Amino acid sequence: MKKLSFLLLGIFAVSFAFAQEDEDGSTLNQPINRAPAEYRWEQMDVGDFSDPVAYAPIRQADVMYYYTIWRTIDLREKVNHVLYFPTEVRGTWKSLAQTIFDAVDMTNPEKSEGTLPVYTDDMCLMPTPREDIASTLSVSYSIPDIDLETGEEIGTKDVYIQFEPKQIVSYNIKEVWYFDKQTSTLKYEIITLEPILEYVRPNTSTNIFDDDQDQDEEQVEGKPTKRRIGYIYYPELRPYLAKQEVFNVKNNAQRLSFDDLLTWKREFSSFIYKEANRYDREIADYIANSRDQRLESEKITDRLRTMESDLWEF
Repeated sequence: MKKLSFLLLGIFAVSFAFAQEDEDGSTLNQPINRAPAEYRWEQMDVGDFSDPVAYAPIRQADVMYYYTIWRTIDLREKVNHVLYFPTEVRGTWKSLAQTIFDAVDMTNPEKSEGTLPVYTDDMCLMPTPREDIASTLSVSYSIPDIDLETGEEIGTKDVYIQFEPKQIVSYNIKEVWYFDKQTSTLKYEIITLEPILEYVRPNTSTNIFDDDQDQDEEQVEGKPTKRRIGYIYYPELRPYLAKQEVFNVKNNAQRLSFDDLLTWKREFSSFIYKEANRYDREIADYIANSRDQRLESEKITDRLRTMESDLWEF
């Protein structure tokens, strides 16, 4: 009996020693191979069964009227928080920006096959080289190099900052509204989506941004700076959106994807900043006051609604 007890004690000691032998914790910190401790039932991934719902066929002869407009979706508005949060991946939930970052996949800049392309123009004719996308998603500047012993400035050194998905605070979308006489309905389709980054430029006297001249709208120390990433062709983005689940504030059990939210339900708030015009100018180019710009945006929206009702008059 004593021999059996000593044998079991020895086996336990050996197994404990093997479990603890890795000082860096590689044995103890291995993830557990099971579902997250969240539900008792098996939670299906929305990507396992979702595909983009195809648009209904449309002929040019059936389009009685169409109009092209550009909108801004500001993620700081409460109704648009569903597109911004969570800022970190939470189970099967991601933000829209994280979904786009994963689709573009800049973790491997040399990889191009199977990734989402980004374009330099809103006609989506000129793809942006992946090395240019990588430089757009980072910023470099110079800061004083201080001698730790004397406290004197001995020169400058370069600092590189990699942007994160949570720094995307707005989106510009280009969409077309048209009246289909076959179904007698006014329809809309998103054509392109343009993420806008915002970051604060560090307040140092020797900041030198070497790649911001053509990309940033504002370059003021200590104030938010906006940067355009590029244009994404929305039909190419839809397969990624359809496979990404969105947090449904009304019912967590009701599965909802970004494609459902943006393409069909259209559950977001936005304002028009440009309409198709002969001068190719934005509203801000001829109206300086921000309040009047919003009023002009509402005027364009009312014009679209009025156009639909006028088509029903005899």
